[in-house]
Amino acid sequence: MRRLLSVLIILIATMCASARAAQETCEIADADCAMVSALLAQREGYGRDATGGLGGRLTVVSSAADSGPGSLRDALAHARGPTWIRFASDLMIPLESQLRVPSNVTIDGRGHRVTLLDYGFGIYGRSNVILTHLTIDGRLRTFTQAVDIANGSRNVWIDHLDLSRFAARLVNVKNGATDVTVSWVKFHDDDKVMLVNNITSKNLFEHFDRDSIARVTIHHSYFVDTMQRNPRAQFGTVHLYNNLLENWDFYGMSFSLEAKARVEGNIFINSARRACTEPPFFPTVEGVDANYCSYIPVAPGRTALANGESDRKSYEQTKALYGYTRGYKAFISVRDNLYLRDAKAVLENDQPEKVPTPPYCYTYERASPELAERIRTQAGNTDSEVWQSRCPK
Repeated sequence: MRRLLSVLIILIATMCASARAAQETCEIADADCAMVSALLAQREGYGRDATGGLGGRLTVVSSAADSGPGSLRDALAHARGPTWIRFASDLMIPLESQLRVPSNVTIDGRGHRVTLLDYGFGIYGRSNVILTHLTIDGRLRTFTQAVDIANGSRNVWIDHLDLSRFAARLVNVKNGATDVTVSWVKFHDDDKVMLVNNITSKNLFEHFDRDSIARVTIHHSYFVDTMQRNPRAQFGTVHLYNNLLENWDFYGMSFSLEAKARVEGNIFINSARRACTEPPFFPTVEGVDANYCSYIPVAPGRTALANGESDRKSYEQTKALYGYTRGYKAFISVRDNLYLRDAKAVLENDQPEKVPTPPYCYTYERASPELAERIRTQAGNTDSEVWQSRCPK
């Protein structure tokens, strides 16, 4: 009993210290600042080298206006060199256009409830960007993304975000972007959730050399009440571990076109008999109003599409024209995934030796109902700060 009490005291002290670190402010965001070190200690995955505004000045956002003095847009426009952006209070910020994020910037919402409406962030040709503890709600009003990472961007970490209701996608990683980590993010109430690379030509492999360098880690994230693409990956390397997918209406994951996917320790939960919670329709760029309620009875059997299925038809129609020498299927390594309620396994190993072993330490947990509940409560823009990487820094 005495030993248990000692463990509880240590745990409570750790939680309190973490909360204090989240609230603390420093003149310079260097490694000696507890607020900075507490966050950076949680980095894992391909985006683990993202430093954001480390070593830079602290900027505080005080205005909920779209622009002007004290606004988030103004803070980004004046970010010269490394910049660590915090918030003075809880803020709900209706945006009139996308926010462009420079290199060497951290946008840190810890300690306050910060919500962006209608638009999110564009990270284009940038490096060393960290976004953490923010809510971004598109309200299905604009054909854009919550976080668009593109055009050769690298070393990007998005963490503890709450993302929903964008008419395009919630997250893109595309056009030569690489070394990205998505951790403890809640994705919900959305149609085409996340895309790793996208086809922009009838020649499916036209940009293979550019886009196959993509390396993306997704861990401890919560995909709930979504329709599809949790995620969808073409080309590139994707490592998914310890994520929770729950109540998708169309399908869960999708891999194709020689993507290299390691899928381990994830939890899939769905029921064939449940109420539809999606809106009457999702607006799409194609102008076709989409609704997936009719797929709910079969959705649990579609934890993923069959390997390559998302691009098989286009591949077969254009192979003779472009003389493809690559296949439409992905290379997949699967282990220890958990399927609950009516959810059924679909993904199988397919040339797993071609999937690279992650070149980093990562905090892997065995899939369990207890892990699922922890992801439900801690993923997203939550106050939880108790998780910390066990990997050496």
